[in-house]
Amino acid sequence: MNPINKSLSGRMPWLLFALASALVSAALRRWQLSSAFEGEAGLPIPGAQASVILTCVLVMAAAWFLILAVHQPLSKRPVAPGQAHRWDLVFLDAGDPVYPILVVLSAFLALAAAPFLLKTGIDQWSLYQEALDARAQNPSVQLPSNNGALTIATAVGALLSFLGLLQMGRDGLHAGRRGKGGFSATLPGIAGCIWLMESFRSHAANPVQWDYAPLLLAIVCGMLLYMDFAGMSTGASRPRRLLWVAAMTLVMSAAALVSALAEQTVADSLLLFAQILTAAAVLWRLPPNLENPPKLKGTPIPRRPGEASIQEETTDE
Repeated sequence: MNPINKSLSGRMPWLLFALASALVSAALRRWQLSSAFEGEAGLPIPGAQASVILTCVLVMAAAWFLILAVHQPLSKRPVAPGQAHRWDLVFLDAGDPVYPILVVLSAFLALAAAPFLLKTGIDQWSLYQEALDARAQNPSVQLPSNNGALTIATAVGALLSFLGLLQMGRDGLHAGRRGKGGFSATLPGIAGCIWLMESFRSHAANPVQWDYAPLLLAIVCGMLLYMDFAGMSTGASRPRRLLWVAAMTLVMSAAALVSALAEQTVADSLLLFAQILTAAAVLWRLPPNLENPPKLKGTPIPRRPGEASIQEETTDE
């Protein structure tokens, strides 16, 4: 089979089903927001059609991606005892600019979210300090529930995410023996932890607002995506699980993005869009390279006594 056709056939099931599921989930989420909650109270309407159908679609998507992941072919190339396939090389330069372009765009979207978060955090901090001063004069003054510290920390996390994603894109553009993707991917993962704490803080005051669920699941999926990406680059590879997490990150982030746009939360919208692009980049690069992973250049094949030395390319250390 032609290498180009093989590459397309390897990634098309993942991309097509992930994008189709994301669009359907986003449409259902929009329907849910307009019909499944009681006006300004935000209380969910029990048994609302949109909520039931959206839940069913997400469960079916998760099951289908699990089936795809289980049946995803992996390389059968033999490796030496005690060694493993160099899956980390999958995300290094493979003559394909799509992956690094998507990841770099994701990095700049994360960077664009930082000023909005920083401004909001500083405003919250200023209001809290003013309330503290007022309370010193009048003990009956109630303090705001948010001092802005977590929002400012989320802005710092967005900057960390930008640096990590930028390095991931750079590794995907320039070939090398070993990328820094393992360390780089932990930065947006850490940023996701801070973002999760901030989003939970802002929604936990009213736990009956079930509309927080898509954002919660999207952030968790994004954290798992970056952690599994880091594992691929540091020897703890779970390629099939990474595929499943990437697909679900794309689907959940698309549903949550509809909510963020409806609420006009610019920072959340930018961070969710960044996750969508990163997940799409992984689904573009990973599937076709699992069956035939890139080769590590310049590594000599071990030789037996008496045999001539042969320099070949191999996928193993």
